[in-house]
Amino acid sequence: MSCPDCKSAAARRDLVKSARMVTIGNPNTGKTTLINALAGSDLKVGNWPGTTVERLEATLRLPGKELLLVDLPGTYSLSPTTPEEALAARELLANPPDVVVNVVDAGNLERNLHLTLELAELGLPVVLAMNLMDEAAAKGYTLDPAALEKELGVPVIPLVASRGAGIEKLLGSLDQARVPALQVRYPGALESAVRELASRLEHPARRWIALALLAGEEVPLELDPAVQEFARSRRAELERAGIDPYLEIENARYTRAHELAQRVLVGSEPRLTLTDRVDRWVLHPLLGGPIFLLGMLLAFRFTFLFSTPWVDFIGGLQEVLAGWIRALPLPPLAVSFLADGLIGGVGTVISFAPVLFFLYLALAFLETSGFLARAAFIADRMMLLAGLPGRAFIPLILGFGCNVPAVYATRVLTGRLDRLRVAMAVPFMSCSARLPVFVLLAAVFFPEQASLVVFGLYLLGMMVGLLTAWLIGRAAGAAPSSGLMELPPYRLPAARVVLKQAWARTRSFLTGAGGFITLAVVVIWALLNLPPGTDMTHSYYVLLSSALKPLFAPLGVDDWRLLGALIPGFVAKEVVAGTLALSYLGAEPSAALGLLQGLGQIIAGFWSSVLATLGAVPALFGLPQLVPPAADEPTALQLALASAITPAAALAYMVYVLLYTPCVATLAAIRHEFGRGWALIAVVYELIVAWLLAWGAYRLALIWLGA
Repeated sequence: MSCPDCKSAAARRDLVKSARMVTIGNPNTGKTTLINALAGSDLKVGNWPGTTVERLEATLRLPGKELLLVDLPGTYSLSPTTPEEALAARELLANPPDVVVNVVDAGNLERNLHLTLELAELGLPVVLAMNLMDEAAAKGYTLDPAALEKELGVPVIPLVASRGAGIEKLLGSLDQARVPALQVRYPGALESAVRELASRLEHPARRWIALALLAGEEVPLELDPAVQEFARSRRAELERAGIDPYLEIENARYTRAHELAQRVLVGSEPRLTLTDRVDRWVLHPLLGGPIFLLGMLLAFRFTFLFSTPWVDFIGGLQEVLAGWIRALPLPPLAVSFLADGLIGGVGTVISFAPVLFFLYLALAFLETSGFLARAAFIADRMMLLAGLPGRAFIPLILGFGCNVPAVYATRVLTGRLDRLRVAMAVPFMSCSARLPVFVLLAAVFFPEQASLVVFGLYLLGMMVGLLTAWLIGRAAGAAPSSGLMELPPYRLPAARVVLKQAWARTRSFLTGAGGFITLAVVVIWALLNLPPGTDMTHSYYVLLSSALKPLFAPLGVDDWRLLGALIPGFVAKEVVAGTLALSYLGAEPSAALGLLQGLGQIIAGFWSSVLATLGAVPALFGLPQLVPPAADEPTALQLALASAITPAAALAYMVYVLLYTPCVATLAAIRHEFGRGWALIAVVYELIVAWLLAWGAYRLALIWLGA
């Protein structure tokens, strides 16, 4: 049986069972902390369709219903002047949610309520989460949330999300979400124009749309051209009457936000906060720089000291799995494909997971604690030379450890162009995987100046990266990105928040870039092992390596073994030194392993990684060593290299290894963040730059060495 009332009742039941909720608020309101507290382990990280703006999403299962939670980017306004603001406005207008949770900072109500008043004009059900009540109390503020609830006509829930205080009450208030009863009234002629224009619109957010059109702002919706023409004519009339609609609208909203904040503020007792005391040192003109560098050094060392044992464990696990496969009664080519190609590909992907996880832990701690904003403030002047904001220094520094997490770390920047410029600069930062190649060749050809040569390579990479960012900015007509920035108060992040966020972002990398990396590793395996029945010297790998000789002859490099090492180096620079050893000296195949023997190795490797992780705690505060001491006697590989090329060619080779495409995982990260087109541009650009500068280094070295 079917009837309209039955269908209506069923629709209402479905709405109760499944609804969509978005959270929105200013940056630094503790919104991410709230999202993690609400989401538990269900948090998922991705990108908004067609953008690189990060998307946080989770499914909340409550008694009798299920909520899809979507976290909108932090924004001060719905005026679409930044990618984050445009995205937030588009999401609310084009895909209206069932509930809006507006997160405000209880200690900065006047500024935060400006966005609240805009939300009131959208006509959407709202619950206001007054977060950071503890920080407001620390500032000496006494607040009355009930007064704000009475003024707005929506539930107002006081929170301390970092401790979970008020979360249950917030969830229980979602059913009472209402459209705010309070609306800003604008000066006479402007208010009349707003009402007249709104009457011509059919969208539920007609009042906000009318205000945006009269202010001359872009509305992310398809609108009737006649309505747009009417809005332009009314705006022109107001301007002829001496009324600036944009200024009048903003002034009215800020005035009303000030009045609301004053009604909520019961009393205040100004106090010198912890943030004020710490900032005396952190932002000091002389001490700020060293403190900033120390903080970044600790973050850098934390990431790689704590991840290295687990990267090694994954490498050992790969060896065990390969050994088990070699024990199977399979054809040699099948064994090689499974052990070296498939397991090697998957292992390469997973080996980046520890680095990313600990990086995201460090970034989440620095950002949530408030240090990252101050680091950006201190580095702003230096980055301005390349037309970049101070925050750009963070991913560039991380790039010296690993380019992959550094590309993802560009998400600390606002604006797609700045993210893209830094992401294109990151591959030129000399990651730790390139260091073994530099050490090997520098020790052979420049034993007395090895440290100087390696330092020069690091410096060259930084200079090329910054120049790349500057050139892209000039080509795009970008203005310098320095400007005002907000310095949030210092906070101690909750451990569960940073852990959940780090794992969610790591999982996003594994699912987004893993397949591409695995495929690339398998292709390299095919080059090394085909055609069947031949050794490496007759493989497609050698044929391709030999085909590169004319291209690299101007660099003084014509040995196929050196050229061939660049091919797997495209997958991961870690394998360049190993490939050179294999090509020059040969290697014995790994032995088959029994089940119990392999399990013993896995357990031993796991325990060793645990101990190494514990040992990393005191090592975190040690000093890094740029170049390890050279061996007393040259190795067989060093002797082979010394007879293969000249010192000038060795320098050119090192410059090329520094600057050409760092690894397929970095390429996958750029593709994941900015699209296939920019990944392809990055490859072509890096190959051209690497060849040109390597040729220049070769010619200069010939003059320098008198050869």
